Amino acid sequence: MSAGNYLIISDLQIPFEHNDALKFCFHLKHHYKIPDENILNVGDELDQYWGGLWDKSPEAAHTANQEIKISLDKLHEWYCKFPEMKLCLSNHGSRWIRKAFAAQIPSQLLRCYRDVIQAPEGWRWQKHWKIKSKLPFIIEHGDDWGGQFPHVTAAIHNGMSTAMGHHHTKLGVEYIKTNGLDVWGAIAGSLIDFDQYAFEYARNAKLKPQVSVLLVVNDGKTVIPLRM
Repeated sequence: MSAGNYLIISDLQIPFEHNDALKFCFHLKHHYKIPDENILNVGDELDQYWGGLWDKSPEAAHTANQEIKISLDKLHEWYCKFPEMKLCLSNHGSRWIRKAFAAQIPSQLLRCYRDVIQAPEGWRWQKHWKIKSKLPFIIEHGDDWGGQFPHVTAAIHNGMSTAMGHHHTKLGVEYIKTNGLDVWGAIAGSLIDFDQYAFEYARNAKLKPQVSVLLVVNDGKTVIPLRM
């Protein structure tokens, strides 16, 4: 088992994930001998399409209840293959809570997110995760950052190597060396199925999503962007 290897899963947005996303990630876990505790996820594990505040497509194939049910069915497959996962809090993960807030529904009337998705104890969420490898690094969702190189901006701001997702069309790693820093910034693309109706809003965008993940190896020193 390679304790210094990490898999960073990019935005799945279940139930609109790529059909081979689970098989791809599970293969990488075994091929690179990545222990359960080193499975990382930058967030947006669910799309929660009906939790968004905009008008919904008349072509939507699911009702809100159907989306939740099919998401649960798919999530249970992930739970079986990945009993542990460190996930970042993200904009899609908070869609329903933000919709409830907009409707002025108090938190006492809401169910806990992890209860709704029946998450195992090994799945845990934080805004940021600081990974204590020999070369420590941070993972975060990435919605706090914009521009052409948000991963570079985040790494310099954090003063630490940083991996993120959120920006579906961006995949890569930049190594940054200054008088005070020797770090990397990495961005993970996504694992969505771009043909799904949930992504109609981006259909005419010039840049298309990268279907990809990140591998961090060599105890945090090296990042490998991997396209599926």
